[in-house]
Amino acid sequence: MLKALKMVCPGRQGEMHGRLPKSVLQSDRIVAASVRDPWDWYVSTWAYGCDGEGILFDRLAKPRKILGHGYRRSLRGGIANFLRDMARPRRPWREAYADSSSPELFGRWLRLMMDPDRAGEVREDYGRSSLSQFAGLYSYLYCRLLHRTIDHLYDGTIQDIETLMKADERLNVVDHMMKTEELTEGILELLGRAKVETDETFRRRIAEMDRTNPSSRKRDTTYYYDRSAEQLIMERDALIIRKYGYRPPSLSSELTGPEER
Repeated sequence: MLKALKMVCPGRQGEMHGRLPKSVLQSDRIVAASVRDPWDWYVSTWAYGCDGEGILFDRLAKPRKILGHGYRRSLRGGIANFLRDMARPRRPWREAYADSSSPELFGRWLRLMMDPDRAGEVREDYGRSSLSQFAGLYSYLYCRLLHRTIDHLYDGTIQDIETLMKADERLNVVDHMMKTEELTEGILELLGRAKVETDETFRRRIAEMDRTNPSSRKRDTTYYYDRSAEQLIMERDALIIRKYGYRPPSLSSELTGPEER
């Protein structure tokens, strides 16, 4: 998406996955974002780690390290981060990342990811959030990135999916949401809304762009899911599933004819 926008729009790229500054939120700019099928997101995130890539894999499965814990920002905080890193179990995660072609290992990894008792291993801030008790990491990251404020993620006021959905209605800053499965159309709609002219060459180029961070996963998401894994995401990422109308892989497969697949 960034590659496409750089072709036609001036500006600069900020911190990857960083929250928008108040100067942007208080302006008349269009806030756009993209959302992804949660079932596909978890497979892709896991498979990227199976290839030895990604921040999540580094945190969960790479050997422990002494440096890089933020000592310069805060000695006390750095030491606390170091001690947490030492205490974090690596073996279950390393085993789950062993083979990107294994549905069994993906299911094992997914259960680890969705275990509220392990939320602090995944991210300290996720472990401190009430969302970790009933919502998946993808929903947490979505709210942390796209809500106007984030105090509600940690103060205990959000206790279930219903209160989370109400908070999202009130605090979500996005004016134009694009599905990654329909990204070309979403980008063109965004540029039209912003009155940015495009030509056929531009439209063809963005349609042909390669994916960022490809992994060695098998392409068909249904390959990785049994009913229990499918239901786990249905329950814990209900915010995104309900809001954007995503369907579980088994249902999508049943509704799609073999010629279309």
